[in-house]
Amino acid sequence: MDKKYLDEDDIITRNARQAGLSEYLDPELEGRMRWAVSQFNNYGGIREIYYDDAVQQFKALVLNRLNIARDWAEHPGILDQTIEQPFFVIGNARAGTTFTQSVLALGDGCRTPDFRDVITPTPPRGSATYSRDAADQRAKAFVDYVLRRSPGLLQAHPYFDRLGDSEAEDEFLYSHDFNMIYPLHYLKVPSLPQPGIPADPDAALAFHRNMLKQLQWQRPTERWVGKGVLHQHLMPSLLKTYPDAICFWLHRPPEQYVASLFELLELQYGPFNDGSYKFDPQARLDSLKAGVERYMKLPEFHSSQVHHIPFRKMIADPINTLGGIFEEHGIPFSQAYQQRLKERMASPDFKGDRHGKYHYSLEKFGLTVEQVREMFTEYCAYFDL
Repeated sequence: MDKKYLDEDDIITRNARQAGLSEYLDPELEGRMRWAVSQFNNYGGIREIYYDDAVQQFKALVLNRLNIARDWAEHPGILDQTIEQPFFVIGNARAGTTFTQSVLALGDGCRTPDFRDVITPTPPRGSATYSRDAADQRAKAFVDYVLRRSPGLLQAHPYFDRLGDSEAEDEFLYSHDFNMIYPLHYLKVPSLPQPGIPADPDAALAFHRNMLKQLQWQRPTERWVGKGVLHQHLMPSLLKTYPDAICFWLHRPPEQYVASLFELLELQYGPFNDGSYKFDPQARLDSLKAGVERYMKLPEFHSSQVHHIPFRKMIADPINTLGGIFEEHGIPFSQAYQQRLKERMASPDFKGDRHGKYHYSLEKFGLTVEQVREMFTEYCAYFDL
């Protein structure tokens, strides 16, 4: 069956020209956009029935980025703002990072990027042309599409039920600069490859910082709460970009998060890849092990700004777990915040299995608990996992 490939010129230069945004397409940005298109074309072609939607999704992302550049040119005050002592949740996917992000975001003066922010990143929130209703509608349409194509994602990630209020990953935000392929941007592009880390982490996180300024313009934000499932690989750049950051690094037994992650990847890519989903469990396991070995050697791994937290401890007792860290940094841990945490933990609307049990196993992928734990012996011993 014949397949079509994405046309870089159509998606980028002609698209920008037709929208009257060519002046914001600088050579470096155009180069990153062309790199992104090439990653999809290298993965494979697209059947004609999906092609038009794929092109339109890519074009919309290009225009979002160019409109962000226009926002900053027309409102230079956006980038003059400051971001002070943000919180960052760090850890492998499926290690309790979204739960931790959500409870930190309940803190006094705290805010975390949500789906309406990352799906409608422009115009800036303080602009007269920004419509929260329109942003909510786009977020709902996004979630509806995701769950229609892959219903099992609701059990895997029940936070989807929060629609526009769903907590977003930092990668969802900074990938608007075409520095990596973040999958949730491209679910209508069947030739979707799996992502790697940004080639230039400093630039990616500098853009992230500017996007937080975009989101808080004329909407003062006391403290941002970020969460990244790649941050552990970018720690030097993260603490360089945010030298006053406080980091909450979650650790879960590898036999648990590996099984959960592999099942999630199947749900996140299989229904959207039009039969071309490719996955090698052993290769991915080797990659995860190499990543752990690499980041455990980083000086930032031992920074006083970084707090390593066992998954079981955070889930069982977030109040005492967070309270000690807040106290160490002289941050008030108010009774009002503690009450919000108690209410969140007691609410059936936030139970992890509120949409049904999420099932996963290593055996499905030809792995065993003993095999995985042996590969991660040092990591498990270090954190008593």
